[in-house]
Amino acid sequence: MIQNTKSDYQIAQQQILDGIISGEFDIENRRDLGPLIPIRLFQALRMVALGSNVEDILGQGAPSLVYHSGQSLGLAMGQIAAANIDKDLETYVGKIKLLCRQLSIGLVVPDKVDLDAGVLELRVDECVSCAGIHHVSAPICHFEAGMVGGIVRTFFNRNVKATETKCNALGDKTCLIRVDLL
Repeated sequence: MIQNTKSDYQIAQQQILDGIISGEFDIENRRDLGPLIPIRLFQALRMVALGSNVEDILGQGAPSLVYHSGQSLGLAMGQIAAANIDKDLETYVGKIKLLCRQLSIGLVVPDKVDLDAGVLELRVDECVSCAGIHHVSAPICHFEAGMVGGIVRTFFNRNVKATETKCNALGDKTCLIRVDLL
């Protein structure tokens, strides 16, 4: 008998990512409430559970953990978008924009693409993590930076470094993520 070596969180994560990859957004056992949740509940989970509580435990390492979590989602989203497109960047970006809108993550807009320099900049307008948050001292959308990094990494099949350089919560009116191809 083969023993399952995955944790319950890993099993749940795989089911969630499989649902996203399949495009199945209906949620079992949510007949009345449906698949959507209020943005403030998401932000509470993101900023408290995956933000300040992790920061209490890990200190300065918390943003890296949040980034890595976003990167896992970005890699899964990249798999969805890369299916049947023959490495066409414009089609890939179109699929990513649609998927981010469907999942209410934000409105993803390519701001700068300089493949010769290995630099891409993508805006995330109406960012789910920081919408309505003000007066922070540094960018806080490490999850979205990781997600965008994972999306870009999937398409180019290269390691990347993604950094949020502007954040709506800083008063920038958008989140801007710079991705350097390594």
